[in-house]
Amino acid sequence: MATQRGKRAPIPTMEAAPPSPLPAPSVTVGIGSSDPGGGTPSKTPSKTNVAVATVHRRNCGTSPFDRHWLNLDCCGLVCAVFTYGLHLYGCYAVVCILLPPWMSYIYDPDGSIISPAAIDVDGAVRKLSFWGWLHSLAFCYVAGMAIYSHYKAMTTDPGAVPPDAAPLPHPDEMAGLLESGQGGGSGNISAADSVAKNNTSATAGAALSTAAAVVGGAAAVAAAPALVAGAAVAAALPNNNPEQPTQQQAPHPPPPKKPPAPRGKRICRRCNAYKPRRAHHCSVCKRCIIKMDHHCPWVNNCVGIGNHKYFLLFVFYTFLSCTYSLTLVVSRFVGCLGHGRLARGHCLDEPGHILNLVGLIVEAILFGLFTCCMMVDQWDVVMTNVTHIDRLKGETGFGFLDDTSRMLGINEVFGSGRAGLSSASNSGGGAPATSGNNLGGGMSHSHFRPDWLSPFVRVCFPPSMHDEIMGFCRPCSGMTRAER
Repeated sequence: MATQRGKRAPIPTMEAAPPSPLPAPSVTVGIGSSDPGGGTPSKTPSKTNVAVATVHRRNCGTSPFDRHWLNLDCCGLVCAVFTYGLHLYGCYAVVCILLPPWMSYIYDPDGSIISPAAIDVDGAVRKLSFWGWLHSLAFCYVAGMAIYSHYKAMTTDPGAVPPDAAPLPHPDEMAGLLESGQGGGSGNISAADSVAKNNTSATAGAALSTAAAVVGGAAAVAAAPALVAGAAVAAALPNNNPEQPTQQQAPHPPPPKKPPAPRGKRICRRCNAYKPRRAHHCSVCKRCIIKMDHHCPWVNNCVGIGNHKYFLLFVFYTFLSCTYSLTLVVSRFVGCLGHGRLARGHCLDEPGHILNLVGLIVEAILFGLFTCCMMVDQWDVVMTNVTHIDRLKGETGFGFLDDTSRMLGINEVFGSGRAGLSSASNSGGGAPATSGNNLGGGMSHSHFRPDWLSPFVRVCFPPSMHDEIMGFCRPCSGMTRAER
């Protein structure tokens, strides 16, 4: 017992035994798995897990998966039907009541023209004159264009932001991608491809970082004694030249180049999706609309960048129809007073038709004044490129100043036309424009195009500038609602 107490315990040396190799843990990153038979979800990780979502796709609606755009709001549908009824009533009052007693000829059974007062003669036939047919066709054409413009404004996507929308890439990042693409011979890289590449890299990087964290943590625990021993030896050795690093100090590699800081991403708190700068949420359509001006119950839709042209055409042709009908009524009234036919009752076929003309006058004055005010108001919106919601929120940074920029703003509403598409295709459609107000050289600079007045011509932009105008890109799919 004495000899055992006199012995000292051996001092441990600074050398450390090499750590025993640990098996690398296997990490499987999956989205989720479920039992094929419909039972409880399986807890065993699988490498082929796929997230499946079920979406109810309706024929008409405003959700991103509906086949046709149509707001099913009850008030909006009633206003739309009422609008069609007013235009049809105007056609009936003008063509069937106002023009026949005024611009027509009455023939007796022998084929000779008789007085308009002899309409009650047996066998008398009334036929419209050339001017009667001309005014009938012209008024029905104007009313038909107003109805079709209303239909297009109601059933066209006003510019809803899709759920897979992503912010446009940073200009520095886009320039680097273009340079790498030209060096590797891959050609042009679109904004959607770059965002999809970033999203794929982020998903793969998250999985790799998770596995690396587990493996690195195990290796760090195993190598801890060796690191402590190495630090003690380095501290015991003297350093004669402090300016020279010791052999144990390896030269530090150059720091990696930091990627550009990502820009802020606006998220709509109602849609829970990306919200571009010029987008506003509509509580009726329940979607974020690009360049939303207002929600019009008369067209049962929002007025945005996708249907602004059709809304303006509807307002314009409605105003033209009201003005046309009011002019015809006033001309007929003045003519009857001048010839004394009003007192003899020759201006109308039946006395009860005066009520139809009174209703036509009230309709023409009421909706003519309303559409006139709307035209003046929308003229200011088109010229300044500032919508009503932007003006209420104080966001007036989109205003145009010179004539060239104003024409670009008009082209943003009515489209670039064939000249803009042909110039963009000839230029090759390189990198997207970087200015929000200047839409690039692909837009047409003509002062007037006949397709502005046609609701049959679809609003289109050059493909190279479509993402910049809309303010977002779609990494998953570039398919639009019209293409589906």
